[in-house]
Amino acid sequence: MAIFHLTHSFVRRSNGSSSIATAAYNSGEKLADTKGSSADYTRKGGVLFSEITLPAGSPEWANDRGELWRRLEAREDRSTSPRKALLAHNFNIALPHELTLEQNIFLARDFIREQFIRKGYAVDWAIHAPDPRSDSRNIHLHILVPLRKIEGESYGNKARYPRNELRQQVIAWRKSWANLTNRHLKRYGHRKAIDERSLKAQGSKRIPTRHRGIRSKTTRKILDRIRPPQPRSPIVRTTKQTGKDGGITLRAIITHSALSKIGTTTKSFVPALKSISGGGWPPAAIADWKAWGHRETARFFAKWPELGGGGRSPLGGLNR
Repeated sequence: MAIFHLTHSFVRRSNGSSSIATAAYNSGEKLADTKGSSADYTRKGGVLFSEITLPAGSPEWANDRGELWRRLEAREDRSTSPRKALLAHNFNIALPHELTLEQNIFLARDFIREQFIRKGYAVDWAIHAPDPRSDSRNIHLHILVPLRKIEGESYGNKARYPRNELRQQVIAWRKSWANLTNRHLKRYGHRKAIDERSLKAQGSKRIPTRHRGIRSKTTRKILDRIRPPQPRSPIVRTTKQTGKDGGITLRAIITHSALSKIGTTTKSFVPALKSISGGGWPPAAIADWKAWGHRETARFFAKWPELGGGGRSPLGGLNR
């Protein structure tokens, strides 16, 4: 079913962030910064669609992603506190997997137009495919919005957000996203609905899940060794073509069902680990694995070192 997920943060120089690097990551492009270096994410993959949406009357240079963010960085260099400058709003939003890519693009455009374009802000946004190593339904949206409006041929003054006002604004963004998503789901014949409120506020007794984030590189290496090969989905990056009559054609292919989940269940892990050990697992070892699971690999291979590589550390045994 569709889920609600919307996080907001600032791209800020005080923690080493850069609007150019963030835009390059979101769009999967290589962008040069104002100091001669560049951020290159051309090999990242998984970017299904990216676009710069501008208010009416914006200058031509704003259509260039690199120029849009280089000029913002240059403007902040002249601010009163350039080293601590807040640069842009940064959103990460879960899109409903029940909708097609084209339908999700229209949903994203509705939200961006309503919340930012009508207020005079430029928006750089992109839709990312689910990571093959995560939930196959995790298609998501990245939105990057400068804190300064474009006025004439340059950026103007910065929008300020006192803490209480920011909190109320984020609540408004979350509510707007939920309402728009439910409207689009209903339009395309889906009965699912999302709710921006907490489970407690909804009166639900369901136990909330915990966001685990991206697995560490070490854990990924272990998973790559012991899980069966995962099929990749036939994803083709969306292209936008404008015809002579001004009509826009979107071309993209995405198959969510082809993106398989990580085999983190006992059912899928046990056969993989048995194949590594030559199929000679004692029944007691299999029972321990079922009880402890992959969350306690160190404990398991400390008890069964012969299954992890002849007394080596668990990581060394699994990575050979």
